[in-house]
Amino acid sequence: MMARTSLCLLATLANLLYLPVSAQNESIPLPQKDSDINPDPAVTWGVLDNGLRFAILPNAEPPDRVSMRLYVDAGSLMEDEDQQGLAHFLEHMAFNGTTNYPPGEMVEYFQRLGMGFGNHTNAHTSFNETVYKLELPNSEAEMIDEGMGLLRDYADGMLLLRDEIEDERGIILSEKRTRDSVDWRTFVEQIKFAFPKQRISTRLPIGTEEVIKNASRERFVEFYERWYTANRMAIVVVGDISVAGIETVIREHFDSMEAREKRADPEMGSLANRDFDVHYHYEDEAGETSVSIEALKTRRSPPDNSARRLDDLQRMMAARIMNRRLERLTKAENSPISSATMHAGDFFDLGFAIYSSIDADCKPEDWKEALTLIEQELRRALEHGFTESELNETKAVIGRLYEDAAKQMGTRKSRDLADEIARRIGSRRIFTSPAEDLQRVMQSLDSVTTETARHSLHDLWESAEDTLLMLSGNAKLDDAISSIENVYDESAKFAVTAPKEKEMVAFAYGGLPQAGEIAKRNTIEDIEVTQITFANNVRANFKTTKFEDETVYVKARIGSGRLTEPTAGLSLFASSVFNKGGLEAHSHDDLKQIFAAESVSSSFGIDDDAFTLSGQTNPQDLASQLTLMRAYLTNPGYREEAALEFRKALDYIYQQLERTPGGFAQNEVARYLHSGDERFGFPQRSALDALTTSQAREWLTPELESAYLEISVVGSFDLEEAIKLVASTFGNLPDRQTKKPQYNKKRSVSFPEASAKEFTFTSEIPKAMTIVHWPTTDIYDIEKSRRLSMLSAILDDRLRVKVREELGDAYSPFAHNLPSDTWTDYGYLFASVTVAPDQAKAVTQVIAKIANDLATGESITEDELDRAKKPQVTSIEEMRRTNRYWMGSVLESSQEYPERLDWSRSFVDDYKNITVEEVNSLAKEYLSSDTMVAIVITPEA
Repeated sequence: MMARTSLCLLATLANLLYLPVSAQNESIPLPQKDSDINPDPAVTWGVLDNGLRFAILPNAEPPDRVSMRLYVDAGSLMEDEDQQGLAHFLEHMAFNGTTNYPPGEMVEYFQRLGMGFGNHTNAHTSFNETVYKLELPNSEAEMIDEGMGLLRDYADGMLLLRDEIEDERGIILSEKRTRDSVDWRTFVEQIKFAFPKQRISTRLPIGTEEVIKNASRERFVEFYERWYTANRMAIVVVGDISVAGIETVIREHFDSMEAREKRADPEMGSLANRDFDVHYHYEDEAGETSVSIEALKTRRSPPDNSARRLDDLQRMMAARIMNRRLERLTKAENSPISSATMHAGDFFDLGFAIYSSIDADCKPEDWKEALTLIEQELRRALEHGFTESELNETKAVIGRLYEDAAKQMGTRKSRDLADEIARRIGSRRIFTSPAEDLQRVMQSLDSVTTETARHSLHDLWESAEDTLLMLSGNAKLDDAISSIENVYDESAKFAVTAPKEKEMVAFAYGGLPQAGEIAKRNTIEDIEVTQITFANNVRANFKTTKFEDETVYVKARIGSGRLTEPTAGLSLFASSVFNKGGLEAHSHDDLKQIFAAESVSSSFGIDDDAFTLSGQTNPQDLASQLTLMRAYLTNPGYREEAALEFRKALDYIYQQLERTPGGFAQNEVARYLHSGDERFGFPQRSALDALTTSQAREWLTPELESAYLEISVVGSFDLEEAIKLVASTFGNLPDRQTKKPQYNKKRSVSFPEASAKEFTFTSEIPKAMTIVHWPTTDIYDIEKSRRLSMLSAILDDRLRVKVREELGDAYSPFAHNLPSDTWTDYGYLFASVTVAPDQAKAVTQVIAKIANDLATGESITEDELDRAKKPQVTSIEEMRRTNRYWMGSVLESSQEYPERLDWSRSFVDDYKNITVEEVNSLAKEYLSSDTMVAIVITPEA
């Protein structure tokens, strides 16, 4: 669906924008000071004499890994008028020359240590912060010292050389171009409207083209020296570490950093105090129209304490109840909206503003009805409040979420914890233990009533300083402001009635029937996998892991998926109808209420070679999870409301397909790469509009009833208990097919002949894409597939050096190898770059030359292979410690494709053993201009 561009979109910035003024010579105090909330006792906090703060958290998952963050309390809001964009630009310059890493050497140096650019070394800049991120490939003292030394270089060792600044300008402009879209342009206009008197409206982090092109080195240096001070910084270290050892290393590297006066933050401005105002923004290329009602009021937030968190909780609960109402209204027959959402809370999480917003997407001709609907639904809540059943459901959901978090706290990933601690520092929130969060929230939930929840919502709207109406998108209006006001005023004249209580219904498919018999059981000890065949021919795979406490993944693969699709586009339609159609006895909405207190879910998908049912749960709810999935398999609902919801989304989907380069790549280009095969890409819009739930039912029913079925369970569970549960839910189904039909003819697709093809689309947004492809093969020669992936990584790095660093033509060029596991002998390696339209053909030629050099003469060196291989091995080792890897890459089809078990055994060692000779040989075999298909996608205004 369309990403809304009303103020609710700004809620994603909640932790980024507010910057409180602090004392001149001190670092900002830790948020736990003077609070009644205890910080997580596992974290060690400290402050150096120069004001730099640090947080250290030992964490064992993944083992032998360390995550580091340098938080800088400076972002785009600190920029002067002629510095707009320099906070973000400066972040880029950290990778282009520092005291200990000359220009061009940093990325390659850390690649040799096993750290890939982007995945293991990265950074981000927002309104109030810049954060530098390192993921160390081991926890050895030398590696930790290297990482801390790099953070110190970021802190005060950037060289900011003139030539490097000049070279980076094109990359920043390319990033700005990559972000350009209908949604982005709408967002920019709305933030200007919402906050005309506040600094945020003129300090978007990406900056202005004028400054990016022309800012002098002196303006960079001035920003760096003014805002990158020790008392605005914090070091966060999480991982397989000792606290004492890390504190010693922090002091060794940062004690010597100069203590400088802390400058006061710039004046941030205030709300406009307009009482009521209307905004209209037209975008011809938008896929639909958005309407919203917003309320804003100034608030200097209190400290992070129990009272504040109770207020936050009540606002969150009120918003969730409203969202459930809006969800039901979206599905109602003849509903004018395709989606709707409410947000409520501390707008910038640290006192910038309190806000509330309710917004909806619709067809342009339905904007009046959509605005009327959200106005009246908001007023219904404000006047009549909420029902007991709504409140009870919300309490159950929130309680369950906090319970799950507390149970899973022991296996949180170091990367995620480091990010969260940095976020808490930036938002002036206390980093707390999930166990204590659970205790506090459960006590708070007892005090929340329908009246206190209504009062929380009422308080947001009744005391608003600015109430704003916004309409954006593809509704073209004459006298827009007056028209919007009139519709709003007319709607307000109609009385609204109180909501009705909804009765709780019992799950119609509960209870476990008699277990099916096990016909065969096999234990594969070296990879700790248990495989079972039931008497009804259902296959089951089990692997217990310790990667995620109290988390279980379940997935069933059924039949042959898109290989059996009778009508182009039916897979898109059927998967949506199946998921949103609920069960015969329960709507999708009913199921949310029934399972509010349990961690269960069921998602239906249609892969190239199988239908899938999947979910995530915990050990206690595994029986409910399997029962729900069985019910979807045997009693799907196919409700018409789901078909209507799907059709409402088509306007936006086809706008993206027809008017963006990425959309063309998914549609026209995908079909071209399969030689015009209509099974690829999207069908004509009229074909999707014509599809019916009866067609979906007729296609899916025989497959779901009797086709080959393989179900897998991965995670933290008792093996024997899980086997019993699967036997009682899937092992007792009617007999299934013992194997799948081969569909050899349908598996045959062909790559087009070597060609250069240009696609054009209508758009005023100056953004093009070039994608160069070379045909390879399918995945089943796994050694070759891995070496082709290594070749793509080397090509990717050469693109980084040539296209990004030397030419400055693109922000994020990349290459990847895509071997098929369904289409016989089919696959391709490709390189893709988003560029300015007038650069597209030239960049295509650069990519072709890089590949041709690899194929004909400029051989890959040992160092080049080493720099590609070590970061990949680092990522692979981490990947193998995830349930998602064992489910998605190994278990889910391991009886259909037993070779996947062997692939898991050789995964790490085979990558380590790849040689230069092997990769050079594949470059010569596959990167030939004789087979190359070069695609250019450019806009026509």
